[in-house]
Amino acid sequence: VEKVMPADTFYFSIVRDPVALAESSFAYYKEVAPAFRKAKGLGEFVDDPKRFYEPRLRNNHYARNLLWFDFGLDHNANFSLALAQLGEDMIRRTFNMILVSEYFDQSMILLRHALCWPLDAVVAFSLNARQQKPSSTGGVGESWVGKAAAAAGVGIRGGHVQAKLPPNLSLTEEQREKLRQWNAFDWYLYKAFNKTFWKEIDKFGHTQMEKEVNLLRMRREDLARVCLRDGGKPVEAHQIRDKNIRPFQSGLVKILGYELQSGLDNVTRKLCVRMIRPEIQYKDVLDSKQFPQAHAIQAQQQRLIVAVGGTFLKQDPPWKGKIEMGGEVGVGGRTLEEGMKDWDSSFLNRNNQTMVQEHEKRRLR
Repeated sequence: VEKVMPADTFYFSIVRDPVALAESSFAYYKEVAPAFRKAKGLGEFVDDPKRFYEPRLRNNHYARNLLWFDFGLDHNANFSLALAQLGEDMIRRTFNMILVSEYFDQSMILLRHALCWPLDAVVAFSLNARQQKPSSTGGVGESWVGKAAAAAGVGIRGGHVQAKLPPNLSLTEEQREKLRQWNAFDWYLYKAFNKTFWKEIDKFGHTQMEKEVNLLRMRREDLARVCLRDGGKPVEAHQIRDKNIRPFQSGLVKILGYELQSGLDNVTRKLCVRMIRPEIQYKDVLDSKQFPQAHAIQAQQQRLIVAVGGTFLKQDPPWKGKIEMGGEVGVGGRTLEEGMKDWDSSFLNRNNQTMVQEHEKRRLR
């Protein structure tokens, strides 16, 4: 990343409680990680992880010190305080800010001030949430066989298709402590950066933080009423009529998304789609923005195929999704332009020039 980014780039990341992270990882990657696949439930894995875990097997990185792995460090190393401190120091030298998932709204306030963004730039809906309880659904058609059935997380027995149950994630407090020990590097990082995070909030001011978090949540509720059906309650993917905003389904758990309000004008719909567009479709938008020439060629090829009325050499375009909805980049707000007004009618300054000047001296390397 540093090879292609300017020297004054602002790098930030986020950490998550290793117990919650392990629960999520087990739910999403139960059928992907060999260590998880063998265990009936997360509790059984935690009680004796070495029985299930083979470090050399592909995708087993999901099963141990996933934070440490994502920061590029050896997640299978034997824990020592000295090695943990070296990793922490490396991360602190690399990143200007480390946020905390469990305090996401407070994290967004710190981030927006660090980057001199307006509040709307960090207003967001929760994406990729997994369904906590299985829903009661009808039978699955028997045409779902073989690979299709496996991909959908279903099993075939006696000629009938049976949906697999979501993995058992229940843990005792003793098992939670075992998880912290098994993910010792992650637990060390989480405690270290959680402590730093609250020092940043102390400097920011708790009263001011509470005020801004309340504003953020009010703004989110306002946009949920405007954008989302059913009061913004997440729904299963098959209930979302627009296929271009359906979230990708991974593993045995159902990943929820949002259904847009009907009758939105084009400008409002564009804003709302940007806030709920899943990451794969968002990548398609970024691709079309970063590689417009390739996208134009692909579109021309598709038009030619349609014109000749056949499917000869037809391929799925790499930019599936509603490219025409706009390629603006944002967490949930709009790209800043000089003279535009924020939601509270205050004028905006041009993109992050203040941030570049203010944080240039804060780079640690």
